This record gives sequence, C-alpha cells and structure tokens, in this order.
Amino acid sequence: MSKPKKAALPPNFQDTVEDTAMLTEDLIKRTADVLGDFGKRWMDGMSHEDVNLITKNAGTHVNEFWLKAYDTAEGNVTPPPTGTGTI
Repeated sequence: MSKPKKAALPPNFQDTVEDTAMLTEDLIKRTADVLGDFGKRWMDGMSHEDVNLITKNAGTHVNEFWLKAYDTAEGNVTPPPTGTGTI
C-alpha cells in the first residue's frame, strides 16, 4: 500500500480560512442584532414605525456586511504598493 499524497494547499490558504471565519462571525453578530431588535419590538406589539426601523436596521447591516466582504476579497487579490509588501 502506498503512502497518501501530501495535500498541497494554496499559499494564502490560512488567510482565506481566517477571512472566512471573520466574515462568518460578523454575519452571525449582525443577524443576532437584527433578530434581537425584531424580537423586542414583536413582544411589545408591532407598529408601522417598528417595521420601518427594523428594515432600516437590517438594510444597514446587509450593506455594511457585503461591503466588508467585498473589501476583504479585493484586499486578497490586490497587490500592495511597490516596496511595501512581500508579494
């Protein structure tokens, strides 16, 4: 029986895993914030203004999260300025 081949991971694999963990944790926190706000308002009885505030809060979180995800991805493929990095 031959030995299994050693896995060959991309050079930036650890960074990718760390970025994924960071974005996942961020998304969980944002989701908990929106759902917590929704739950509090639901328990008090929903109003038109509650729906307005919940959807604005959710929209803000969605916008901020996807911009953060984009910036993270862009940072992983954009080389640093000449003379400032190791790429």
